[in-house]
Amino acid sequence: MQAVESKTRRQKVEEKERTILAATRQVFRDGDKEGGKDVKIAAIAREANLAEGTVYLYFKNKQALLMAAVSDFYDELTRDAQAAVAVQCDTGTKLAKLAQLHFERVLDEWPLITEAMSPYLPSPQYRETEAFALNRRYVEVFDLVVRDGIKRGDIRNDLSIPAIRNAFYGGLEHCARSARLRLMRLDAIAEVDDFLTIFTVGIMDRPPACAGEGALDGAALVQQLERVIEGVKQQMDRDAT
Repeated sequence: MQAVESKTRRQKVEEKERTILAATRQVFRDGDKEGGKDVKIAAIAREANLAEGTVYLYFKNKQALLMAAVSDFYDELTRDAQAAVAVQCDTGTKLAKLAQLHFERVLDEWPLITEAMSPYLPSPQYRETEAFALNRRYVEVFDLVVRDGIKRGDIRNDLSIPAIRNAFYGGLEHCARSARLRLMRLDAIAEVDDFLTIFTVGIMDRPPACAGEGALDGAALVQQLERVIEGVKQQMDRDAT
């Protein structure tokens, strides 16, 4: 009987935590639409139909709550990414699924991700943080697709996986960030398709035929994407200061 009661209490705690995390993510999405910048615990409590003090019973401070919300986001994103590539399909299709998923989700959750992660990104100890662990687990799905693509002969074997990964996610996040700065809601499918057209020319072992004057130079495109990534990193550093 005691074990049953204990389990019930534990379930209630977990349910309350899920309610608070869902409210946190929703408030950031709503606040972003309304132009809000500084999300307060009080607003999150109202969204969850709880007293502000109740939130602090489950999360010791705002940063702890934000990291828990980002962890919830990454867990969901990682599961969906794994499910997307579990279906048997070619390398290009898997990359397209991951790109579409990442672009749309990051676009929606950007304010939360930025505020929660910004204290960690400038840190030389970033690799020891929870933020790094969350990101590392997620991008491993992409890394597995690339390794499989190399084995199949779809992706060039003379490029490092970190370079491919940085170009992929850096390029997508630059597109998402640009859309947000312009206050535009892009056609996500068209935006990702354009990005993948450029990206795959650089990494695919057998890219679409490009002959004659004006042909795309894969190596040059990779260099351009790397410059974009560096620009995104510099902007994030400036935002964090």
